[in-house]
Amino acid sequence: VTVSPKLAPKVFRFLDDLIEVRTVHSVSGSFDMIVIVEAPSVAELDTVIDKIGALDGVERTMSSIILSTRIDR
Repeated sequence: VTVSPKLAPKVFRFLDDLIEVRTVHSVSGSFDMIVIVEAPSVAELDTVIDKIGALDGVERTMSSIILSTRIDR
């Protein structure tokens, strides 16, 4: 997720309130944060992604679905 710096605190608060959000990482590079989301169905995942993308302050999102976990320490 790429966010407007001035609205980042608002975005963090919104993400904290979404039950489907499991983890939020601040990162360097092309994006500002990585948001790990868990949903019971693809339809519900789509809804959560739409909510995040429509949030005031969110400039851009890119989604990737985790197919499997190879190493988890």
